[in-house]
Amino acid sequence: MSRVRDRQERWLHARISEGLEGALKREARRRRQPVSLLVRNVLEGAFDLVEDLMENGLEVARRSQELVRTAGRATLEDVYGWQELILNRPAACAGCDARLRGGDPAYRGLRDRAGPPAFLCPPCVRRLGRPGADREEEAR
Repeated sequence: MSRVRDRQERWLHARISEGLEGALKREARRRRQPVSLLVRNVLEGAFDLVEDLMENGLEVARRSQELVRTAGRATLEDVYGWQELILNRPAACAGCDARLRGGDPAYRGLRDRAGPPAFLCPPCVRRLGRPGADREEEAR
């Protein structure tokens, strides 16, 4: 019996322009269905579309916030190498937070997976090799 109650239909009256009435009637004729069914389907489709857009928009916002959080605490642990380049736009050094300007030499971190771009200034790149070199000298 609940199905019978769920299927009970209600009437909804709305004022529409003459042009919209004509467009609805033409589309209903083209689809070979009553105007009322066309309007109901359009309204249901619009609500479904808005719901999907809202869900997708919320997911995009959640992922964006997550990216911002992880970029704020980005580590260099997953960087496997550094590629020398000349910057085209300003950036900050991930090692010492020095301001790097467009035209400055810098090194971009290469990663196996997606992540925020990481740049090092030349002095920070030179410091990368020092701890290992110091240990080799101490071992001799």
